Amino acid sequence: MVENYLQNLLNLAQKESSKGKLPSYIPLLAQVDPQAIAIAICQINSSGQLDMASAGDPSLTFPLMSVIKPFLLLYLLETQNIDEVFGLVDRQATSAAFNAIPEGKPANPMINSGAIAISSQLPSCENLQIWLNQKSGANLRLDQEMLDSVRSVANRRNLAIASQLKSLGIITNPNHALKVYEEICCLRGNVQDLAKIGTLLVNTNKSPNVEIVLKIMTQCGMYGASAEFAQDIGLPSKSSVSGALLSIIPNRAVIACYSPALDAIGNSVAGISLLRNIKPYLL
Repeated sequence: MVENYLQNLLNLAQKESSKGKLPSYIPLLAQVDPQAIAIAICQINSSGQLDMASAGDPSLTFPLMSVIKPFLLLYLLETQNIDEVFGLVDRQATSAAFNAIPEGKPANPMINSGAIAISSQLPSCENLQIWLNQKSGANLRLDQEMLDSVRSVANRRNLAIASQLKSLGIITNPNHALKVYEEICCLRGNVQDLAKIGTLLVNTNKSPNVEIVLKIMTQCGMYGASAEFAQDIGLPSKSSVSGALLSIIPNRAVIACYSPALDAIGNSVAGISLLRNIKPYLL
């Protein structure tokens, strides 16, 4: 019954995809099917266990891209000193573009400069990949073909960001920071994998760091639409240029969507439509 309900919502949301466009600046992302769509929801049941329901094409996989950023932050907060992490990045909203070159300390870890800054603290992509898979039961893997596509782009904005972070004295090794950042963005999975790692953020009693991450997601997770999205839908969420979209209903559920057609700001058109329709059902 739940799957049928989700499939009906998916069919309605898929019609919204025609209002969006595929991103053009990463070659492989511009080649996917704009009508591709899938959703997975993981709910905490009355026994405290997690129930998974999904709809759409289960074979669809995608690079996580920016939706990895909350998990990078969570991992570092769980494994390092909080003052060291936030010594590199603030935790405040910004009206600047997600790929803006910083003039000082990055505003938050959900924009590229902030994520690159804290990526400097991660020894390798593999550390985060293994931690997420072991903690959640997901099966994330590094998509080397997508990574090559990302690095094939001329005038890579993130190169300038990393260089600026070094000149500001925020990081010392921009090559390492950017290498790790690009690799974690190219971790690949399906909506079930995204929902599984999302369960690390659903229980606010599990760690005080979860609430820190959720607050930053609420304020900063949806690019330039974050403030409007927080008023409209009000769920801690993170979007991605790949079309991935993760939302958390604290202590209740995880919603993981994938639909690659994006609005002008860079958020999944169908994904936002799905969230709007599913939220009343889960609350």
